[in-house]
Amino acid sequence: MLNRRSFFAGAIGAAGGLSLAAPVRAASSAATHAKQNPALVANRSRNVVGKLLYISDDGAERGREWFSFTYRKDKQVTLRAYCEIDDTRVERDVVQTMNERFHPLDCFVRLHVKGEFLGTGWIRVTEEEAECEVASVVLGRVHQVMPLAAPATSLVSHPITADGLLMAGFDHSRPERIQTWTAGLSTSPLLDGGSGPFLALGKERSVEYVGPEKITTPAGTFDTHHYRLLMGKRSDGRQPTYDLWCTHPDFLVVRGEVGNYLSNATGFGRYELVELSA
Repeated sequence: MLNRRSFFAGAIGAAGGLSLAAPVRAASSAATHAKQNPALVANRSRNVVGKLLYISDDGAERGREWFSFTYRKDKQVTLRAYCEIDDTRVERDVVQTMNERFHPLDCFVRLHVKGEFLGTGWIRVTEEEAECEVASVVLGRVHQVMPLAAPATSLVSHPITADGLLMAGFDHSRPERIQTWTAGLSTSPLLDGGSGPFLALGKERSVEYVGPEKITTPAGTFDTHHYRLLMGKRSDGRQPTYDLWCTHPDFLVVRGEVGNYLSNATGFGRYELVELSA
């Protein structure tokens, strides 16, 4: 039986020129080839591969996310993420490509919930419109075309790594520590992204910049910038919180913390970078 985790790790490693299962001989051959072809090395895309753990209020692991980023010479950026959430039993595959400002260009999302296929969707975004082709157990086959009043600046596809990219909308040249902007898209209104996928226009997003912080995780020590995503109250009146610590200029998530957010006793949880290679 195919081990999906091993397969995914191998796939994203290969995409980054970091074959996780490659024999020493192959690595040596690649190094020799690189020496002989310096122009090829200079033109190679930059790749980053990593893993985040989702941790509950009692310190137990409640999920995980494997991801890779490819930064290409034409300035397009592609995120690949596979997410597992144990308590709500959501599995998500995402391949999302953006421009150099992390504005969405196209995205593929596939969802399984409680061990069963829920839906898949392909999204394309231009400056004038967003369209989505959906095949869903709940919705059936749907083709969406959504005119945009302004170019979309973000897409919430629900990996934690994609949440970090939302912080790229914060303009550090301005003095305000709390900034609000619009023109975002989303694939699901649920906090765990466990519905659809179905494309929708997001509401206004407000973010507070807390400041620079040095953060240490099992993946290393990082100079980060601390952001706080300001969220509306839940239907039960509780106020959720969402803090993210990201690197610049890639907005890679090193740590995240949520409050009044999860379904555990306190609603608290955190996300932590545990593996990173580049």
